[in-house]
Amino acid sequence: MKRKAKFQTEAEMCSVFLKNLPEGWTAYPEWNNWDIVLVRDCDGFQIGIEAKLRLNAKVINQAAEQAYQIAKPGPDCRAILIPEGCLNDLTSICSLLNLQIIEVTDEPRNTKYDPWFRPALPNPKRRSFSSFPEFYPVERMPLPEVVPTVDAGKPCPTRLTEWKIKAIKLSILLDKNGFVTRKTFDELRLSATLFIYSNKEWMRRGRSKGQWRAGPNFPNFRQGFETNYVELEQLFPDWSQQLSL
Repeated sequence: MKRKAKFQTEAEMCSVFLKNLPEGWTAYPEWNNWDIVLVRDCDGFQIGIEAKLRLNAKVINQAAEQAYQIAKPGPDCRAILIPEGCLNDLTSICSLLNLQIIEVTDEPRNTKYDPWFRPALPNPKRRSFSSFPEFYPVERMPLPEVVPTVDAGKPCPTRLTEWKIKAIKLSILLDKNGFVTRKTFDELRLSATLFIYSNKEWMRRGRSKGQWRAGPNFPNFRQGFETNYVELEQLFPDWSQQLSL
């Protein structure tokens, strides 16, 4: 009987998995409602992963493709991350739904030869018909400009969403220029209503007509995403070219 790996939390299991990824893969933790989105660097191949300490109906429902998602962007493969030795009767259901189960160990028998997880991630040069079945989405999920610096698998995680990336860009523009305009919101595809007209004192009128500056209650979008904030500051020359500053 296979030994059961023991993890205290899903976050601990995800951490072990991510630390032992092979070269050529980039992980985006807590992105687009997945615990982890793995991307193969050479061709952009995506694996959406949900993590649970036990295989149950809830995680299967989270990972499975729903009817409304068929025509929407999605990953090439869908997978469930569980501790080694925790397979049960629901394994066959996962197979029917084309969900790949990835088992993670907490202690390889031989750290030199035994892998930290099974099966191995798909190799573009050797196609497998027994693992990582493909969904052939109409379009792959859009990825952020920076890799989220958050821990995967935490309950109620703080996520780096597309909206938050836009809000961070707005904050950077305010730091650099002292003001923005309504056109800035349009070009960032960010609704001005919440920032300007919600009575939250997030923004106030600037000195010149049409200008808006940060108000006394403007959120600190740097908090919790300090590394990503700095990365977007460094990328300012690239993404700011799309704006009429």
